[in-house]
Amino acid sequence: MADGPHSLKSSGENNEPLKTFIKKSWDCIVPALYNIEPLLDHLIANNLLQVNDRSEILAEKTPQQKARKLLEIVYCQLDERSTFVFIDCLKKCQHQYPRLKEWLMEGPDIHRGPSEQKLRKQSHELCNRLGSLVTPISMKLFSRELLNPHELELIQNEVTTYSQCQKLVAVCLGKGEKACSSLYKAILEEDQFLSYEIDAHPPTEEDDTLSWQFQQANKEQTSLSQVPKSILCSSPDCARAVEETWPVLNRMSLEDSGISGSMVSNTEFLNLREETYVSMPESKQETGPQNLQSLPVEENQQALLHEAMQLFQIDASSGMSLNICKLGVALGLPRDTVMNYLLALETADDLSQLRALIDWFMENIGDSERLKLRMRMCDRKRMELSQRGKLLLELLQQACQMQYSEEEDMHPAVIVQFILRDCLTEVQEELPFQQPNLGLVDCLQELQKNSRVDPLIVQELQEIWNEIELSNLQQSVISVAQLVRDTFPLVHPSEHEGMFLSKRQYKCYQRSVQRVTAFKGLPVTAVRRVFTSKHSAARTAEFSDSVCRQYEDLCFKILKVLYRIKGQHSANHGTNLDNAQLSGHDLANAIHNVLSEPEFACSLFDSGVRSRILTLLDYKSILVHVPYLLTLHCNTTSLLADYLKRSESHSFQFCFEDIHIFHDVAAFHNLYSIKDPVAIDNGIEEVFRFRVSEQASFVVRLYCRGYIDRKAFKCQEPASYLFHSTQESILREAQDLGTVIAVERQCVWLRRNVEEDLKARLEKLLPDSQSGYIEEGSCCFLIKPLSTECDVRFIFKDNAISAKAERDADVL
Repeated sequence: MADGPHSLKSSGENNEPLKTFIKKSWDCIVPALYNIEPLLDHLIANNLLQVNDRSEILAEKTPQQKARKLLEIVYCQLDERSTFVFIDCLKKCQHQYPRLKEWLMEGPDIHRGPSEQKLRKQSHELCNRLGSLVTPISMKLFSRELLNPHELELIQNEVTTYSQCQKLVAVCLGKGEKACSSLYKAILEEDQFLSYEIDAHPPTEEDDTLSWQFQQANKEQTSLSQVPKSILCSSPDCARAVEETWPVLNRMSLEDSGISGSMVSNTEFLNLREETYVSMPESKQETGPQNLQSLPVEENQQALLHEAMQLFQIDASSGMSLNICKLGVALGLPRDTVMNYLLALETADDLSQLRALIDWFMENIGDSERLKLRMRMCDRKRMELSQRGKLLLELLQQACQMQYSEEEDMHPAVIVQFILRDCLTEVQEELPFQQPNLGLVDCLQELQKNSRVDPLIVQELQEIWNEIELSNLQQSVISVAQLVRDTFPLVHPSEHEGMFLSKRQYKCYQRSVQRVTAFKGLPVTAVRRVFTSKHSAARTAEFSDSVCRQYEDLCFKILKVLYRIKGQHSANHGTNLDNAQLSGHDLANAIHNVLSEPEFACSLFDSGVRSRILTLLDYKSILVHVPYLLTLHCNTTSLLADYLKRSESHSFQFCFEDIHIFHDVAAFHNLYSIKDPVAIDNGIEEVFRFRVSEQASFVVRLYCRGYIDRKAFKCQEPASYLFHSTQESILREAQDLGTVIAVERQCVWLRRNVEEDLKARLEKLLPDSQSGYIEEGSCCFLIKPLSTECDVRFIFKDNAISAKAERDADVL
């Protein structure tokens, strides 16, 4: 066995930069892989290792020898592409290997061809604009043997054209320069007009050299400010999404930056948009994004900011993608304090908020070591946003750009109204069946009533939007952005956080709304047939451009799947629709009519999904002005496709109420489902993971709810009682009356046995109210974890809830 990288073959290193990168980092990787099994599981799942390879690696005696054996297999047996997948697997489980975090962030210095660089930068625009062209382009690449049958099938199985484009771009980027160049060539062959607009000829080495020289010339400018990402439309007839990563309050056009159309082409600008720095008037520098080296902070705070940027993977191009307020709370600051400070800023991007948070901490606390320690303990995943949240923040940037638009009939307040309505859909558990057309002020009033929404944000927005004026948008961006960040965290739907109530007592708070209905889902094959079908409906002038065609196709597929749901009762609806010639107006009316049927009532179908479909129709008219809205509509369609899949989680849920932990120092963090509910043995089972700060026993109370044969039910059996008394003799007597779950000081938790009136018997032990009292509650279990994490299986069967240990726990 090789003891290190020097005994391995070294031929072809220049052609295999990833493997060379691993070889040079050998001494860094070996000691970091102290627990190699999670990584092996990922590698087997991605077909990089066989089971016998796993056995051979685990047969080594020490962790270092196991790591060396794995790296030997990677270096000697895997090709360059498989090595890329190996590094990707390391990234997926990097939380297991904290010593490799910086190494993974650095990455290898690999030269990428001009087409590959261009495709990486244009991927967002291409996914928005290819539309139905993705099918013939994929077939061209397949016929030229650049796609294999499996990759072609993966692309075609995606439910929307946008996601098909995403998959196609990802596959081409994974294959390198040749595949990327062939993709641009296929676009040119299929649609010369589109190719001209995006400058889709495969770039040459001369283009790449010119782009590099232009970057170097501009980097020498003394006054620095980063150019925001923008994709400019060269034709007024073409609907195009505009992407910007810098905060919406900091805008700068090409003319402001000193770059004229005659100096640089679209291709060169796209190549430059992430790296180029140009001079800017002093008035712009006051409010625009600044280079890291010019940030007005002391040297110590500069070092802290740099470390924080590495820890949370934030750079100048991050835009709005994290909830920095969550970081402030994790640092130990009150949420109100953090929120007030962030809302007072002039920009909403992650970097500005991170810098401001560090400044505030150092000015008021002044302990840099304490700050660094707490930042290292923070989990970045707790700050991440869902895909829907990121798309809404991009849309908010679009609204701000409309301030400078010449279109007078399109007010940016409509976009803010769309965002607020989407936030309301996300947080409100039951939306009205006859959904009113809520205006901007109406949305704010409804949000104010919701306990999931921070009242400080809503109050701020209400004061700003008392009158609908264009200047209000600029004032409200920070608040709207924070509302989106709070509303759309990246979480599992079942995740509950611990909300501290008092010493040892935590209330379980579900981070996202989970609506339970009688809907069971559709067969996967039926969903796939609907969303992969092609539609060639009647075309009108209203739907002349590609964006509107894609919108019409989405509406047709939604209508078809709604008829399929309704067709569970009358089977002819779906077949009659296949050859229908419907205009856009007819499609909208048909969808409205179907959703008004009793089959889509709140108890039978998710009211949030229904609300988003109606929103898709209500904002159709602004697509011409804001084509990026189509991306939100594609996301709505994807969410609908996911919801339609059969799952017990549609009609059943375990609901956790509170947790009492038996430890003065330990804290309850969170719990979440690690396996979806499964119907088996005339019952339903689901496994949950509990996380605490210290190994400590705790009591959890819960109930379950759902639908059986379209009838709602709620089960709290076997019920439990918390018996309080100051007299030890009474407490001892109480313990003889029921199943004792736990005892603490002057309290005892008891579980009622079947058909037993435990409460009446307990009440007889209390001669008066001064002797004690009784709290009646839901089903209750004592969990004794063997570490800070444990898994417990909960079972609903025969109208009662039971629990048993799944991993690292004892359960009573």
